[in-house]
Amino acid sequence: MTLPSDAEIHARLRAILATPEFQGPTEPAWWTAFKKAFTWIVDRLSGLGPIARWAILLGAVAALAGLIYHLITTFARLLQEAPRMRQGTAEPAIAREPTCEELLADARRFRADGQLREAARALQQARLLLECRRRAVAWRGTLADWEWMAVLGRPAGLIEFTRATQTIAFGAHPSAPAVEACERRLVAELAEPAR
Repeated sequence: MTLPSDAEIHARLRAILATPEFQGPTEPAWWTAFKKAFTWIVDRLSGLGPIARWAILLGAVAALAGLIYHLITTFARLLQEAPRMRQGTAEPAIAREPTCEELLADARRFRADGQLREAARALQQARLLLECRRRAVAWRGTLADWEWMAVLGRPAGLIEFTRATQTIAFGAHPSAPAVEACERRLVAELAEPAR
């Protein structure tokens, strides 16, 4: 058995040390690209005169100041809105309670456009709003139908009307005559004097 020469040993060691397991951690590609871009910018700026460098510095400081101002004003506005929104009950300042007549007009428009499910939902909202008015209950547009039943005490007329509109809104085959029947019933109830 002959021993390898020094050159063969060095070549073999270089090959072993070149394998991935003996390499140090490589930096991510995004970091390498960032360093290259930064170096390129510094090289470009080093050739400029002092007035140009100061102008660029002042522009960057102004942009940073504008960004900070925007962040502060946005955060301040959010803090002003937070107390109203924290409980999840406040609605935007522009929101207002709809009227039964507006909802009825929406339902008629939906029916005319062939959007029968939407028409039924608008009729149901109008009927709920009418019941709220009759019972002096505050309108909360975010409640579901079953929640309204609990709030309003499950009046028989409202339950029947809700079943009819839900059959149209969520049933397999909504029909225009069914929407018209609900609409006529709502118009009659709107014409009744307050109890």
